[in-house]
Amino acid sequence: MKKFMLFISEKVAPVLQKVAGNAYISGIQSAIIKTMPMILVSSLITIYNYVIREYITSLPDLGALSTYTFGLMSLFVAFLVPYYVCERKGNTKGKFVAAMTGIALFMIFVNPTVDEAGKYCYDFSCFGAGGMFVAIISGIFTSFVFSIFAKISIFSEDNALPDFCKEWFDTLFPVTLTIFTGWLLVIQFNIDLYNVISNVFMPFVNITNSIWGCIFMELIMTIFYSMGISGWVFTPVQATMCAVSLAANASAVAAGGAAEYVFTDMWRNTYVSIGGRGLTFMLVIYFCLSKSKKLKALGRTSFIPNLMNINEPIVFGSVAWNPILMIPMWICNLLAVIISYGALKTGLVAIPYENFALWYLPNIIAAIFVSKSISGVILVAVIIGISALVWYPFFKVYEKQCLNEELALEEEQKKSLKKSDDYVLSSTD
Repeated sequence: MKKFMLFISEKVAPVLQKVAGNAYISGIQSAIIKTMPMILVSSLITIYNYVIREYITSLPDLGALSTYTFGLMSLFVAFLVPYYVCERKGNTKGKFVAAMTGIALFMIFVNPTVDEAGKYCYDFSCFGAGGMFVAIISGIFTSFVFSIFAKISIFSEDNALPDFCKEWFDTLFPVTLTIFTGWLLVIQFNIDLYNVISNVFMPFVNITNSIWGCIFMELIMTIFYSMGISGWVFTPVQATMCAVSLAANASAVAAGGAAEYVFTDMWRNTYVSIGGRGLTFMLVIYFCLSKSKKLKALGRTSFIPNLMNINEPIVFGSVAWNPILMIPMWICNLLAVIISYGALKTGLVAIPYENFALWYLPNIIAAIFVSKSISGVILVAVIIGISALVWYPFFKVYEKQCLNEELALEEEQKKSLKKSDDYVLSSTD
């Protein structure tokens, strides 16, 4: 175990940090995170439809709010990726033009049909989560072209033209080259890049949605998180896979079929991250009830955040790089994946097909909206019960260790105090 942890900290962690710091990777990460307000609006519509409109049918359908927020996610990403990549690369002047060019290229990649009247007809679903891969590729290509021209200017430094005028002409070449490339491939060569890109990545989505794929994705993120490496490092891959899976489920249900893809944010946040990644909810409860003063204080401090699935206080306060608590964290995550995957795939609990990104709600409550039945709540309760069994023996070992440390500290303080008293008495004599 010690050798494994040493290997991760000295060999793997630096590589991951370097990857996460790459302008393209961090740009994609920032772009996806920036779309969160739009995703949350869609989640509120899910609550409105299920809690309010389900019983008051005369209320208006607010589905369009979701259509024009979460339903435009790929369009937003196509804009944001070039913006943030250019910003990371120091091309702050050209980032807005690059962002607009990213949208233009994405619109070409979507490959609309043109009717006899010359009207362009777009499939609106391409703008949603289903087009994430295409949006990211178009954003990356746009960023790459702009990075080539970033340090090239047709004007000398002492040119009298205003900076905004220089920007017009300096960005003319990367904009033209980017759009020309899209026009050449899609319109002239008649290559359906949207389907090409989607088909290239769909096998990876299918693998991720297998039981082994789910175990690998969740366990690898949990292992690194237990070593102090935030799960945000994996956002570009994880968030994209989840968004495409959810879009596929929504399309299947809309067509009269059934949702099949388990690997969605709804599944991960509701059933696999109870109290946060690694299912730390019951560990916090045990800490709150602990005989150790240190653990009790940490548990009470962490309880409210953990209830809202924010577990950085408990993880970085006691779990990270602590073998006694890291192992049960991995086991809990593994069991939660296997049990919840089985429940969803066998139909005991519905596979999510509507967006619900309010991950900070207590899991019992979130399960009601995600599963739309009591079965989801029962599944959460079962997983909490199993995690309680897993955490308990490891907690008791760690609690004993902490109690011994506190006892030793008290004895040391008593000895120190006695020496101080003896010194005072001897001085008085």
